[in-house]
Amino acid sequence: MADANHKARPPVTERCVTIQESWRYQKPARLPFHMRKEPATFPWMKLSGRWIETAGFETGQRVRITVEHQRLIITPL
Repeated sequence: MADANHKARPPVTERCVTIQESWRYQKPARLPFHMRKEPATFPWMKLSGRWIETAGFETGQRVRITVEHQRLIITPL
């Protein structure tokens, strides 16, 4: 039997992640050193957790990511 004083938590509607940085190295290592480019960096983030399922998404489901200035919108296909 459930505890009479137990209340369901309200759904969390905001999540915070930190944008990470990774290096992308230029592929041709056979180039002379003076012709090689500096490695480029690119931002990335990882989204994971039960909250994605709670939001209505399923494992293996394809999604569309709409990119706007400082905003990403994820919708199911």
